[in-house]
Amino acid sequence: MNKFRGWKTVFSFTLKQHMGTKSYKAVTVIAGVIVFAIAVLLTVLAAKPDKEEEKASFCKVQKVYVLDLAGIGEIPYTEWTAELSEAAYYRGLAFESVSGISEEELQAMAAKEESSMALGVVIALEDGVIQVRALVPSTSSLELNDGQEIAALVAGFVETKRLNESGLSSYQIAQIAKQVSVNILDAGGENSVLAYLIQYLAPLIFGLVLYFLLLLYGQSISQEVSTEKTSKLMETLLTSLHPYALLTGKVFAIVTSAIAQFLIWVVCIAAGLFAGIQTSRMLFPGVESSISMMVGFLRDNVGESAFSPVAVVLAFVTFACGFLFYCVLSGMAGSMVTRPEEASSVQSVFTLPIVISWLVCYMGVLLEKENVMVIARNIPFTIPFCIPVELLTGTVGIVQGIISTVILLVFSLLFIMLSARIYRGLVLYNGQKMSFKMIASVIRNK
Repeated sequence: MNKFRGWKTVFSFTLKQHMGTKSYKAVTVIAGVIVFAIAVLLTVLAAKPDKEEEKASFCKVQKVYVLDLAGIGEIPYTEWTAELSEAAYYRGLAFESVSGISEEELQAMAAKEESSMALGVVIALEDGVIQVRALVPSTSSLELNDGQEIAALVAGFVETKRLNESGLSSYQIAQIAKQVSVNILDAGGENSVLAYLIQYLAPLIFGLVLYFLLLLYGQSISQEVSTEKTSKLMETLLTSLHPYALLTGKVFAIVTSAIAQFLIWVVCIAAGLFAGIQTSRMLFPGVESSISMMVGFLRDNVGESAFSPVAVVLAFVTFACGFLFYCVLSGMAGSMVTRPEEASSVQSVFTLPIVISWLVCYMGVLLEKENVMVIARNIPFTIPFCIPVELLTGTVGIVQGIISTVILLVFSLLFIMLSARIYRGLVLYNGQKMSFKMIASVIRNK
């Protein structure tokens, strides 16, 4: 552990350098505001119903006059309507019980409503059978199916009142009220097209985000390490610090600044989604949030653990560890530089495993090669491009996520030690043309 002594000093100094710059703060704030606004806008637009859906989102009937000719008694229509799961659908609906009039008078009463959105409902007892029928005035803007809808609603209330007065226990009433649901499934059939689209697009988008983050911050690490190696500063640093401490401090500082920036953006996105959901509820009452619908869809069609709190936390931890792993590789690339003009060529070698790993993971999902994905979930180069998004969508379980994260941490430590050996071993070769034979010789010699 003495070899890592002093890494905290390097860490704090490098962290202040990166997070204290105006460019870092400006990019973080501006990007955060942009993603927040985009999240709000997309959520509201996704929740906005089209014209046909908007018509079906709320009950057209505004007033119902109920004439009880069967002696059912008082029914708390308004209270029971508010308790329905579709309460928002009936938010403009009002009931009024009437008596002592005929059906013709009831229909005339509904026709007098200025809104032309009223109808009458008659509860009658004929041949020992309770019948509920709706009377839609000819002058009304309502249609027959609107009357059928309200008649069915009132009939349900009548049945509920009869069950409550039957003397049955609450358990017996609950058992009677249970509905039998019939589903037809195609055994061995294909999943929903939307489920496949999510499975295909999620790795693509996540891979692109990770790719650009690694290019941005990976180059920063490689340049810092290579600049020190090709200057007089390296000899001074190595007199007071072991390469383990030097590389660990630098890599961890830049990774921390990157993760902090990324986490701020994630929080902005989450805040934007929450604000968008609340705005959608105010603008479009009764419309279910598209976000909750998507999460429910993923759990039903992809995996039950989709977007569970544990899966979200573990996905972020795996993402951070994968980012650390590739930043360590970038530090190793910088350690291999012996001349300033080699920096760009060495950095291009670093980007090669990123591109290959991303393509392997994406093509494995696209071509449905599960055997390829099983291997990719246990290789440190490909883990960052598949495990985080698979945890979020519920494709893999928590146990696999933990195993993959441990693999990343172990290999990150091994590559830090290997990078430190290369960093120190190439001191005697500064100014010479780098070759893989030279690097292999340095790694073999202690």
